[in-house]
Amino acid sequence: DVKPMHIDAMLQTIVKRGAPTMANDVLRWVRRMFDYAVKRQMVQYNPASAFNLADAGGKEESRDRWLTREELVRLFEAMRNAKGFAVENSLAIKLLLLLAVRKQELTAAKVVEFDLDNAVWHLPAARTKTSAPIDIPLSEPAVECLGKLIELGHPSDYLLPARKRQERKLPHIHENTLNVAMSKVKSLLNDMEDFTIHDFRRTARTHLAALGIDPHIAERCLNHKIEGVAGIYDRHDYFEKRREALAKWAEYVR
Repeated sequence: DVKPMHIDAMLQTIVKRGAPTMANDVLRWVRRMFDYAVKRQMVQYNPASAFNLADAGGKEESRDRWLTREELVRLFEAMRNAKGFAVENSLAIKLLLLLAVRKQELTAAKVVEFDLDNAVWHLPAARTKTSAPIDIPLSEPAVECLGKLIELGHPSDYLLPARKRQERKLPHIHENTLNVAMSKVKSLLNDMEDFTIHDFRRTARTHLAALGIDPHIAERCLNHKIEGVAGIYDRHDYFEKRREALAKWAEYVR
């Protein structure tokens, strides 16, 4: 029953609410869904086939925003002073900075994944962008933050359990919870260039380079695949080197 006019209305609704990148993502997924349906002879044509990015969110520009040392200081001050900014949010933001992981990897994490005694996070393949499991070394400040979150969330199986009734009935916080919470912090930083939570990964990567961490170690700290021949033949995961790098970064943040 879906027609091109429905696809267009859906995309324009997303664009109008100020989420052009999300509109592009939705278009890509809808096209793939209907391509699958066509191949399986479930529908006769793809109603999204005529649309391109110009009809959705437009061409996407790569972001280059990262936070300087001075901006990090202001961010932490604002988190302490923002009214209604829960301690769970503050701890989660600190962990995103300290570990340089993707937001969804943290918000959906289960307590059982964390071995605090040995300071390791066993992140399963099902929740990584690379579809491969990875052991993430935990610095002392990261272990402290995780310990507090586990205590606050007890007896939930999730590190960041849902705080109120949600339409999607997720057992953990919604992926947009931290974005909404950060708006309270940003209101105290009006004179600072805007940033997103995803920019924390670029912030960590930039400072790791400034701290003298080798590029391939810094890339693995962000769970990026090593490109080229080296990525094919070098299966060493640099765990101890990553532990040293993230400890150095954590000390800088502290």
